[in-house]
Amino acid sequence: MVSRFHSRNGTCGSGTAPADHPPDIKALLWEMLRQVPRGSVTTYGALADSLGDRGAARAIGSLLSKNPTPPDPPCHRVVYADGRTGWYKGKGKGAEEKISLLRNEGVDVREGHVDLEKHLFTDFQTIPVLKIMMAEQLALSKQIDFDGGPLPDTLSAIDVSYDGDTAFAARVDFSLSDGSEIGRECVRTTVEFPYIPGYLSFREAEAMRSLLMDDGRLHLIDGNGILHPRGAGIASHLGRDGHRTMGAAKSLLTGELVGRSIIIDGEERGRKVGKYYVSVGNRVTLSQAEEALTRLLDMGVDPSRRAHSEATRFKTSV
Repeated sequence: MVSRFHSRNGTCGSGTAPADHPPDIKALLWEMLRQVPRGSVTTYGALADSLGDRGAARAIGSLLSKNPTPPDPPCHRVVYADGRTGWYKGKGKGAEEKISLLRNEGVDVREGHVDLEKHLFTDFQTIPVLKIMMAEQLALSKQIDFDGGPLPDTLSAIDVSYDGDTAFAARVDFSLSDGSEIGRECVRTTVEFPYIPGYLSFREAEAMRSLLMDDGRLHLIDGNGILHPRGAGIASHLGRDGHRTMGAAKSLLTGELVGRSIIIDGEERGRKVGKYYVSVGNRVTLSQAEEALTRLLDMGVDPSRRAHSEATRFKTSV
């Protein structure tokens, strides 16, 4: 059951939403670390490869720095791809302690480097969950509807603010006719999936999904739609159940900006509108997405910023 707070031209109060259940990356990592034998090391890249995406190496390093119970799991056995031992228990911390732990386990560390030819372990037994999630995104990219009918009168902007692993999501509703705010709603939920570039959907979608409306309105999502390395960002993820969604991101993940058009493989996949990179999520045309945001911006209303401000205010109020 979801508790919510609704308001018309007011502010949101406390509410809760059920947690999502994406793969437990942290539990998988802890299990993998325990597979590294004493006297051996592995690398952040090797862990990421085993999970299915080398690009997740930096995020894995961030997770390991937050290990609450070192040396179990033994995150001190993870080093850089060039053999550098690096830090321990967070950036700039514990380098000497890490070297001491490795040497006590029989690892030869010289001038802050490990001989990877001698000590490297990569034979992990795990599930390549990121590869599976990539396949899901690619499959979703082929199911997007680029025509949702006439542009509705209501646009709802949705954004999320965080306090640790607690997500505070807000939806602020606007009339596209006059730019007036006509309602808002907030929810709070616990998020366990970490931030990994390219996988934002699996971190934020559940909190946002509980705010979607089924009345045909257009939802503006803080993030990308088809302007995504695999063609289906969080706006498309949220639209997969038939909701009308568009992405409005502040950074460009993929494609080339030519004038105001964003080109991928010779096709226009998005447009620059103000400071935002706009793209189709589902059941909307690119021209409609551009028109909806432009209308509000021309009336002095920045819907994405308003949703961000409300999510932040909600976070500080509970």
